[in-house]
Amino acid sequence: IMLAAYSLGLGSCWVGFGSMVTDNKEIINALELKDDEKIFGPILLGYPKVYPDPPQKKEPVVKWI
Repeated sequence: IMLAAYSLGLGSCWVGFGSMVTDNKEIINALELKDDEKIFGPILLGYPKVYPDPPQKKEPVVKWI
């Protein structure tokens, strides 16, 4: 999903504190989740205000023995 979002020009962020969302009754009700459905890993999507430059690649360090 995150790679597909990137290809569409969207930014994404995996929410690491998903347990705060999975137990939130307000969110569960808003999403109309059934008893056998649950939130596994929330991903935020949106259009970034800034597009950061990709990090510079480091030259690999090779040691021959």
